[in-house]
Amino acid sequence: MTLKSIHIEDTDLQIEVKEVRKVSKIRYALKKLIYVPDADLKPKIITKILTHIRNIIENKVKEREEKDHEIGIFIAYKGKFIKGMVIAEDNPHYSSRNRRAASFGWLYAKDYEVCKELMEACESFARKRGKKLLRGPINFPKSVGGYGLQVEGFDEQLIYGVAFNDPKTAPSLKEFLEDLNYKQDSEYLSMEVTQDRWKSGTQLDKDIKIRYLTFEELNNRKDEILDILRGAFYSVLPDAFGMERYKEIMDLLRNIPSHYYKLPKKIKLENDSVQTEFVEAWKKCYDREVITFFHLAFDKNTDNLVGIITCLPDLYELWKDNPITRVNVDVAAVRKGYGRKGIFSSLNNIGQLTGNMLGITYYEGTSIWNLNEDAIRTILPHGRINRRFYVFQKRIKNPT
Repeated sequence: MTLKSIHIEDTDLQIEVKEVRKVSKIRYALKKLIYVPDADLKPKIITKILTHIRNIIENKVKEREEKDHEIGIFIAYKGKFIKGMVIAEDNPHYSSRNRRAASFGWLYAKDYEVCKELMEACESFARKRGKKLLRGPINFPKSVGGYGLQVEGFDEQLIYGVAFNDPKTAPSLKEFLEDLNYKQDSEYLSMEVTQDRWKSGTQLDKDIKIRYLTFEELNNRKDEILDILRGAFYSVLPDAFGMERYKEIMDLLRNIPSHYYKLPKKIKLENDSVQTEFVEAWKKCYDREVITFFHLAFDKNTDNLVGIITCLPDLYELWKDNPITRVNVDVAAVRKGYGRKGIFSSLNNIGQLTGNMLGITYYEGTSIWNLNEDAIRTILPHGRINRRFYVFQKRIKNPT
């Protein structure tokens, strides 16, 4: 269906924005337009995007809440030529500061008029869905596309779960969105961890224990995990992804060969520089198939989960038939009331030591909200900022 047409003054051709549901046309547009810093990864990334789209269009996901999940793929044409695209989504798992919001992502437009028409299509989509806020770029699936418009760090190596943009067009997209009254609402940072041992993590409160869980145990505690992640560093997050994100992470981890989880048997765990709590946690990894990328802290008295760091292996390395040596430190959270107990720093320290045993040499903390003072104060002294992203927002009004 044609949403709108505008006349370009210097040509007889018009720009038409069409909503497209045919997967072959969407695939062609993605191949034509999407920028991926590593060209070898582009086909697989496109496949992941198309799988996400198919799951929504074809209603393959059967949970009740998915009935409210809708997507709009808008492609801008000038005659027979594709000039831009954007994907709007009303995702029941996505919220902003505890409020449902529509999102836009995978935005590509080289000129203002194309961007304007594409964003008007997104606004119409949000309005029809009864949403008052439109935010983006939010590039679903998040594990592939991440979120935010990249403004710094274009020379950094691509890492799984982090957004990427064409350095040639990103500045223009920022200007276009601002000219269309989209406000820069949230700033996110990524940070390369350069300090391998944090001093405050050498002393863990006596009432806290660290351990690793199996897939089954994690699934049994998924509500508890989601609850603690919603309040990461005691904040109401501007962009939160709920159960869908949890399932996405679990699927990712299940696709990692099992030897990446298993600690080497011949390694000496005890030495003078390693805390007793770490050694006890490691010893329990040998008799069970635990997930060593989820570092967890528990209250000894209640067995409640009180701290978590989730590390996502860089799946891009596997896609290129290379061993995994890099991880995205995707989420870090400490339950309210458990600050100043050495939990976060201890989880970081055991996380790096465990990863090193498994061949990990690079750690990048991602999606760090710049207004989250607790997170900034805790994390930034231990690394360098290497990427920066903006999420834009616009309040959607009904036509007058």
